[in-house]
Amino acid sequence: MLECPINKTERKTMIYLIVREINYDRLDNSYDVMEFTTDMQKANDMVQGYRLINKREDTTFTIVKYESPLVLTKEMEVA
Repeated sequence: MLECPINKTERKTMIYLIVREINYDRLDNSYDVMEFTTDMQKANDMVQGYRLINKREDTTFTIVKYESPLVLTKEMEVA
């Protein structure tokens, strides 16, 4: 059985990525991280700004929520 000791002082922070997707007809779509922030309101403002200035129909901007994965640090034996 695996247990993950969680540090009580460590606080998980959600990161919001602003991702640009470019759609191609004969190739796989490309994805680029344009910006990132830990503030959801700021992420919404950023994506709205990118959408406002975007002139290309094949390009879209979205917000992706990212939280770093939980890493198991210690293996515990079952009694």
